[in-house]
Amino acid sequence: MRLRPAWLFALLLLLAAGWWLRAEWLFIERYGSYLLGGYDAHTVPVDWFEPRAPLAHGDGWVPEPAAPPTIPRTLLDEVVAYADAQDSMALIVLRHGRLELEHYGPGYTRESLFNPQSMAKTLVAMAVGIALADGAFTSLDDPIGRYLDEWRDDPRGSITVRNLLQMSGGLEQISTDYRPVPWSRAVWQHFGTDFNAPILRLRLADPPGTRFDYNNNENNLLGLLLERATGEPYQDYLGRRLWQPAGRAPAWMYLDRPGGNVMKSCCVFSRPVDWAVLGQLLLDDGRLRGRQILPPGWAAEMRRPADSWPGYGYQLWLTTLLDGKTSPEPPPSVQAWWASEPFASDDVFQLAGHGFQHTWVIPSLDLVVLRASRTWPPAPWDQAKIPNLLIRGLRGD
Repeated sequence: MRLRPAWLFALLLLLAAGWWLRAEWLFIERYGSYLLGGYDAHTVPVDWFEPRAPLAHGDGWVPEPAAPPTIPRTLLDEVVAYADAQDSMALIVLRHGRLELEHYGPGYTRESLFNPQSMAKTLVAMAVGIALADGAFTSLDDPIGRYLDEWRDDPRGSITVRNLLQMSGGLEQISTDYRPVPWSRAVWQHFGTDFNAPILRLRLADPPGTRFDYNNNENNLLGLLLERATGEPYQDYLGRRLWQPAGRAPAWMYLDRPGGNVMKSCCVFSRPVDWAVLGQLLLDDGRLRGRQILPPGWAAEMRRPADSWPGYGYQLWLTTLLDGKTSPEPPPSVQAWWASEPFASDDVFQLAGHGFQHTWVIPSLDLVVLRASRTWPPAPWDQAKIPNLLIRGLRGD
C-alpha cells in the first residue's frame, strides 16, 4: 500500500510534533505550571524550580548577637515596622560583624529559603576574582574569545572579561520583559532545557565597553566563561571555592535539565542570613572567621565604578537603582523600582534582585543590612528608606 503525499506529509508532521513534545516536555511542564499557578518571576515558589543542583556547603555559621547592642532598639523598631508593613520575609542587620537584628515575617524562620534573584550575579563576580587569583584568567582585559571557542573568530570575542563584569559588553537584550508569552526568547531560556544556547546566539548591539546596559545574559555569559576557564561546572567551582569556605548553609541552583547547566544570573535558593554574611565578607575585604576567601583587594576592586556608568561596579550597585535617579513621588506600580532620595552616605553599595531583594553595605558605619521577600509589597517599595533610617540614626543626623 502506497501512502498518498498528503498522508505522508501528515505522518511526518505528526512524528515531528511527537519528537518536539518529547524534547521540550520539561519546557511545556514548566510553562504550563507557571501559568496555571498564576505566578510571576517574583512570586513563583522555591519548590517550583526543578531540577536543582546543590552547592557544596559549610556549617551554616551565623555571627554572634551583638553584646551589648550598638544600635538603639527604637531605631531597629522603626526599620522593622517599615519592613513588616511592606510584607518582608526577613530583615537582618549586622554591625561590627555582630548580629544586631534577625527578624522574620509571619511563617518564616532562619531556615526558610528564598530566591535572591539577581543578588546571585554578585556571586559570579566574586568567583571571577577567585578564578583570576587561581590563574584561570590571565587578566580582566582578556578578550572572551580566548576562552569561548564559539566566538574565537567572531567580533563578539573582542568583549573583555571586564566589560562583562561592568555590564558593558554591548550584547543585545532578550529579558527586559517578564511577561510569560510563548514567543519570548527570555521565556524559552528560563523555562527551556538549555540555558546556554540563547547566550551564544546574542547579537552585538553596541561597541564593547561604551554603554552600561544591565543585562542578565552578560552575567550568564560571565558564568559560562568561568566554566570554560576553570574546567568545572559553575556550581561546583562556586561551592568549592566560595560558598563552602564561607561556611554557608545548604543551597541549590536552578538547572535547565538533569545534569545540565545552572542559571548563573539568579536562583540560588538559600537562607536570607547567608546573604547578610556575604555582605560582611565584602565589607571585610573577603575575609571571614579568620580565613581569606576572596583575594585581598578584590572586594574593593568590585566597587570600582564602571567606565560606562559610575553607579555600577563589578556586579554591584554603587547607588540606588534606576540609573541613580530618585523621586519623592512613588510610582503607580508596587513592582516598580523606586527610591525617594539618594542614599544618605556616599559609600553605600548593594547587591540587589528582582522583588526588592537587597543587601546594603555601608563601610563607614561597619554596617550590613539584608532585606528579603517572597511576595510583592502592598505599597511601592522605597529602596532608600531602611538604609537611610539606619545611616541617619547612627550618625545622629
